[in-house]
Amino acid sequence: MRDGSLALGATQSETMKKVIFPAALPGIMGGILLAVSRAIGETMIVVMAAGLAANLTANPLETVTTVTVQIVTLLTGDQEFDSAKTLAAFALGAMLFIATLLLNVIALKIVRKYREQYE
Repeated sequence: MRDGSLALGATQSETMKKVIFPAALPGIMGGILLAVSRAIGETMIVVMAAGLAANLTANPLETVTTVTVQIVTLLTGDQEFDSAKTLAAFALGAMLFIATLLLNVIALKIVRKYREQYE
């Protein structure tokens, strides 16, 4: 498509704006939304990296807490299932799952919206 656009007399910048970028947009949006979704659905390595510190700051060099850290902190030790800490940990897990699911659904809709149909 790039060669066809250039062969028809379009400039390099017109080809990039009207051919290459629209064709690559679904992949770009999918990659961005997948990165955000993966950042929210964090893994257990975050527990080790964050050091179980429960604070929130705007400085990226200081330690912060994550949902995974809170789940591990609440489920540490031998507790009954109906205790408040266990139920809070399961609620945090459910909210983490729902947020990740919603981001994936939104990503699918955006990718389908911007997908170019070529015949």
